Amino acid sequence: MNPFESEQLIGERPALLVIDPQRDFLDPEGDLFCGVTSDGASASAVIERINDLVELARTSDIPIIWSKERHRADGSDRGTELLREDPTHTTVETWGEEFVDELAVDADALKPAEYLVEKRRYNLFHGTDLDHLLSTFDVDTVILTGVTTSVCVHYTAQGALERDYVYRTVEECTADKTQRLHEAGLRCQRQIQPGGVQPLSAIREEVAVYEGNPAVKEIKSAESLPPAGGQ
Repeated sequence: MNPFESEQLIGERPALLVIDPQRDFLDPEGDLFCGVTSDGASASAVIERINDLVELARTSDIPIIWSKERHRADGSDRGTELLREDPTHTTVETWGEEFVDELAVDADALKPAEYLVEKRRYNLFHGTDLDHLLSTFDVDTVILTGVTTSVCVHYTAQGALERDYVYRTVEECTADKTQRLHEAGLRCQRQIQPGGVQPLSAIREEVAVYEGNPAVKEIKSAESLPPAGGQ
């Protein structure tokens, strides 16, 4: 399957990635609150838009990947991130590393064909099993949402590009700490892959009519069956 030949904006086998929708990033009390968007919307509005797209992806049988950035309390896995002046954030077993309450997901009881990927670095592909998950569903295009636009979303877009995935960053479903950083992230993502940044309306339109990933349908069908030997 060649994603570059697809007539669909989201390709033939898309996956939805929700990057780091954690309290430290999307709660005003978080260590690295990201409350700046392209259209002046609040972080709460970004969460609502992500929830809307997630529900649409579920209905359309698209695999969904949720990510968390998590770091050990002693900082031993932060590497050169320690050179930054940002506060310590998303530390394991702290309030800030949990998903925001408004998010339409229970990280401890994910729905069928939804997966949690934990990462230590900005790029969701780095040192994780994301590539393996995507290959399981024969994914050719990743739909990117979450935070932050100029860091984890950007470097995941770059990671997708390097692995020959098409990416579609949903502009209204991303946010950053400042307008300058947000716009810089989007500008870079537009530059490294034409069409890489898309409006929510265009993505919603294509997701709504997508006929579904066969492997997702199979997984959901198996989940709905009664246990062997059951009544």
